[in-house]
Amino acid sequence: MTAVRLEEVLKKDPETISTDFSHIQHMYTGHFSDYYYNRFDRSLDIADLHPANQALIIGGGTGVFALSLAKYVDDVHFTDIPREEPMFSTARTLFDYSTVDGSGVKYTAADATNLPYDSDSFDVVFALDVLEHIPDERAAISELKRVTASNGQAIVSSPIEVGPAVGIREAYRFIDGRRCKTKSLTELGLSIIGKSPLERNDHHRGYDFRQTIKWLSEEFNGTSTEYCPYPALKWLNPTVIIKSK
Repeated sequence: MTAVRLEEVLKKDPETISTDFSHIQHMYTGHFSDYYYNRFDRSLDIADLHPANQALIIGGGTGVFALSLAKYVDDVHFTDIPREEPMFSTARTLFDYSTVDGSGVKYTAADATNLPYDSDSFDVVFALDVLEHIPDERAAISELKRVTASNGQAIVSSPIEVGPAVGIREAYRFIDGRRCKTKSLTELGLSIIGKSPLERNDHHRGYDFRQTIKWLSEEFNGTSTEYCPYPALKWLNPTVIIKSK
């Protein structure tokens, strides 16, 4: 499956869209956009979606991934914490300006650690680059498992910020100039040697995806990992995609 690219579906230049999120111009229209879209492609392939699936996006943000999900699934639920006024205005604007039908997307403001859905509600739950931003990641993973159907699956992407990948990340953020850089040299050094602190999440600094995999494995019967966008590079990849079912 191929994720929707903004330039393919928008009726106007995506760089002209006014938004409280910097992500649209920063991630989905610039030189690095292929990297971000490739992760969406991979997530869709891993999920093996069907139109009848009930799907949930936790931390939907700008709504760019929702455009892709609405293309393949009829029932899409979109949740995030309130970050703009009116709520979800960026995501709704993207659908309004696009050729993708967003009438089946249902928006709900909610914290990932307290989702307003019944247990076993969704065939597939996506949390893409979200868990690393949640202070109580463990609680969020428990909620993710609770709302996933017994025969469903969760697709999680998170950064690799240990070993060689953390150096690549820091170089990218230095060049980009707009991304949060590691504030502690001690933390950076520990991450480079593969000993970054576990069971702690200080807003995406020194994040260790291995803890995420451990907690997902405790909740789900089976958890597997795939590295992307270049699986052959393994630890040199800046992101991992995790599938739990």
